Amino acid sequence: MTVSRKPRKSAHVHHPHDPVREELFRRVRGRPTHSGGLMSIPRTFGIALGRVFELGLISLIIMGFLVAGIGGGMLVGYITTAEPISAGMLSGTTQTTHIKDSDGNDIAILTGSQNINREYISFSNIKQTYIDEAFKAIEDERFDEHIGIDPRRIGSAIISALANGGAATHGGSTITQQAVKMLSGADQRSAQRKIQEWYNAIQLEQQRSKDEIMELYLNLVPMGNSYVGIQSAARAYFDKDAKELSLLECAFLAGIPNLPAVYNPLTETGRRNALRRMRIVLGKMHDLTWISDAEYDAALNEELVFRQTPMAVSSNQVNSYFVDYVIETVIDDLIERNGYSREMASIAVYNQGLTIETTGDTSAQKKTESVFNTQSYFVQNPAILDQFPESPQGSIVVIENYPNPGQIKAIVGGYGEKTGNFVLNRAISAKRQPGSSIKPLAVYGPSLDSGKITAASIFSDIPVYLNPDEPTKLYPKNSYEGYKGNLSVRNAVKFSVNTISAQIWQYVLKGETSLKYLSAVGIDRPTENYVAIAMGAFSEGMTTLEMAGGYATFANEGLYTEPYAYTRVLDANGNILLEHRPEFTQVYKPESAFIMTDIMTGVFEAGGTAGGRGPVNTIAAGKTGTTDDNRDKWFCGITPYYTAAVWYGYDNRLGGTVIPAQDRSNAIMIWKAVMESLHESLPAREFTKPKNVETLIICPDSGQLATAACPAPYAEYFVPGAALNPSVPCTIHGGSAIPIDPATGLPIVTTPVIDPATGLPAETAPIETAVPAETTVAVG
Repeated sequence: MTVSRKPRKSAHVHHPHDPVREELFRRVRGRPTHSGGLMSIPRTFGIALGRVFELGLISLIIMGFLVAGIGGGMLVGYITTAEPISAGMLSGTTQTTHIKDSDGNDIAILTGSQNINREYISFSNIKQTYIDEAFKAIEDERFDEHIGIDPRRIGSAIISALANGGAATHGGSTITQQAVKMLSGADQRSAQRKIQEWYNAIQLEQQRSKDEIMELYLNLVPMGNSYVGIQSAARAYFDKDAKELSLLECAFLAGIPNLPAVYNPLTETGRRNALRRMRIVLGKMHDLTWISDAEYDAALNEELVFRQTPMAVSSNQVNSYFVDYVIETVIDDLIERNGYSREMASIAVYNQGLTIETTGDTSAQKKTESVFNTQSYFVQNPAILDQFPESPQGSIVVIENYPNPGQIKAIVGGYGEKTGNFVLNRAISAKRQPGSSIKPLAVYGPSLDSGKITAASIFSDIPVYLNPDEPTKLYPKNSYEGYKGNLSVRNAVKFSVNTISAQIWQYVLKGETSLKYLSAVGIDRPTENYVAIAMGAFSEGMTTLEMAGGYATFANEGLYTEPYAYTRVLDANGNILLEHRPEFTQVYKPESAFIMTDIMTGVFEAGGTAGGRGPVNTIAAGKTGTTDDNRDKWFCGITPYYTAAVWYGYDNRLGGTVIPAQDRSNAIMIWKAVMESLHESLPAREFTKPKNVETLIICPDSGQLATAACPAPYAEYFVPGAALNPSVPCTIHGGSAIPIDPATGLPIVTTPVIDPATGLPAETAPIETAVPAETTVAVG
């Protein structure tokens, strides 16, 4: 629909017979009807008489003041005590705060405690429409001529009230007076208030142009259903900006403020009343020759098209966990960075028309919520829920790795549909023991990066006694029975071997280094320097957000940035209040981060703790986590596009609830479902491998360079120049190291010469002369 523009004025003429116009008149014929209950005749008469008497009395008092000088001192007192009014007071009124996703779409609006939905719009943007003429026609036809008050209109209002049983068809106040009243908030009925309103209206006319006053009015006028100002009303009722309003739509909106509840477009009766009043507005505009005959007829023949779907967001909606977190974060940052008090920060966020530009991805949030609303991911046998004091719970944080590392894309803080705002957000507030999911961050990642181990280093899974408080008791134990003997670091991660992670932490890495690396990725636990943290046993647990932020470091070539949920916060005038520009810290060398990531891909392989449960449409790496007695389950993982951490378990408010056996894979299944959904339309992408990462062929038994005699040799990645990189051929099986083709990085395989006397390759030493691998650590 094209926007109606203001034409040259023309004289009013008689309209010929028009069936469409007559049908519109028939549908909206008659006076608007109130939706309230019927009142008795005496009561109606009493109310009407009271209103007429009140209006007349105030008018007589004012006339006495002005004409006869009666009460001159009182009049002076009223004027001198009037609180000055200025257009600047508009900044103190409530305006709607908009929270937008990364594509610029509204995902939430905040309308303050008064639930006022206002969007400011400048008069220059709407002057080409008929909105000002429509309001002037029905509210103040001499607006362009008077000095702020209009005695003729006051008298007309009194006569109208007498003729209509106390319900005047229009008020006695000018648009300037109404702007003053809305700015000041004064609404008591008294001669003093009216005199001060008149005085301030005259003063405002002297301070501001007519266009500026009209701008104030059009941004303050109540439009029903908590909408204030024509911009929010145009969006709510016609799904368009005010600058796009047609003549008919302008006339419709101009009729609402007289009685917003009676002319409510969102109810059947209210809409019918509003259409009748629209006809009155159009007639007034025509009578005043502000619209031509042709435009008058065209407007009456036009079909008024209302918004067909509800607003995408509303002030009373239940916001997502992500939005809750954004609001809390912005308030905290206004306090910390801008020096606001908590009360003033809350007022700014809820009442001052801010625009909060977030990192949120609406599609990712909905997909993640869909998984968390699916019962089968949280309980495999719903019948057992009757045996538990509470329902299972979970949380997830999704962070983007590419192309915007560090941006939070989705947060869900509980199982099932969210039923209120600012309910417990387990992703942000619940601190749970991370179990083995902490090993890459507290043990293996730091050890690789500091050059104290390689992916091929061999350690022994054997009984160990590492609890200083109980030195004769086996500690730690594994999640499985027995011991696996010598294992590479790669396999120790794959099988989540507790004895090996504890040995590395205790004897190789040392606690101070572990805590330093944890702190560098946003997990600051400086006092927890004991071997139990190698298995994820902390005095203070981790939030899902902390774990996701730590794991994202591996996906981002060793760079850590604090996960963030908004990019900018603008005030109502577009000025920047807050801006988040991510800062990156190189925690791991890119080569170390890549190798740790590649090690974690093995978790999804057969025999791994998440074997066979990886996403089918993307490469992925990660680590499971389980706490004692199976009270917490984690999966933290990365893909080239996203990092996500999932916690699953029970709140344990009524005691410790053990996760049933059939539900102990739910964390990885939740992670898998979310990742597969998020990657549905994304092109395939690999983890970034630094060019200088070395590839060597390794013997799985010794961790040394494989020879032709070594069983099942495999290719392994190494940080270039690391002191512990294998440099000698396997001393267990003997022979020469399998050469690597420098052009391809692949082994050059040759058929070995067999010694007929021994049955071994000719250059291989007898097995009994072999020495243990120098990187083997066995602690008894």
